[in-house]
Amino acid sequence: MDNKGKAGCGCFFILLVIIMVFLGLFIHPFTLKIIGKQFRYEDRIFKSDVIFVPYFAEDKHGETYIEAFREYWAGNGRAIWIEDEKVLGVSLFDIIIQLAKARGIKENVIFKIEADGDEKTKIDNIKRILIKSGVKKIIIIVPEYASRRFHLLLNSRDEKLTFILKPVHVSCFKMDRWWKDGISRQLLFREAWEIGSIYFQKFKIGDLKNTVKRKDE
Repeated sequence: MDNKGKAGCGCFFILLVIIMVFLGLFIHPFTLKIIGKQFRYEDRIFKSDVIFVPYFAEDKHGETYIEAFREYWAGNGRAIWIEDEKVLGVSLFDIIIQLAKARGIKENVIFKIEADGDEKTKIDNIKRILIKSGVKKIIIIVPEYASRRFHLLLNSRDEKLTFILKPVHVSCFKMDRWWKDGISRQLLFREAWEIGSIYFQKFKIGDLKNTVKRKDE
């Protein structure tokens, strides 16, 4: 698959964001609002096999998990899977089980995934676990500021899995005034860096494939 077009689009996106940030700082908050919204991606929700919630340390109030419960009660998934982590020495899975029980969700509906490594490695491991379990359609619940990045990470044209992104507002991120809030600024700049890294990796892979192809010819 030729990735050159994607890489070029990614470079343009990052360059555009940088230019808009500097211009927005001197022009008007409206421009900065537009920047923030570029990081939000949303798919149309339809009935799926499972609802999956990746771990986000900044989701202190469990808002992504609460949204997963809502989607479950709406009938959009038969089970809820979470990425397990240790929080103050306690398994996050055990905490979510208690939250689910308090909302009338049975314990056998919640499952956990444990995946180590950097983000790409974790995503690859999670995909393998999902494929092995036999599921095909997965709703992914993520904070809205990270939804564009997860769309890029998961959009690998893998016909075995269909991912549906559901962005959720979390209280730690102020979408409409992110430039005035220190945590929101940090999160958005981190996302811009991570998205740039994803496009850069695609560019390297695409360039390598084209180099090999030219040698074969």
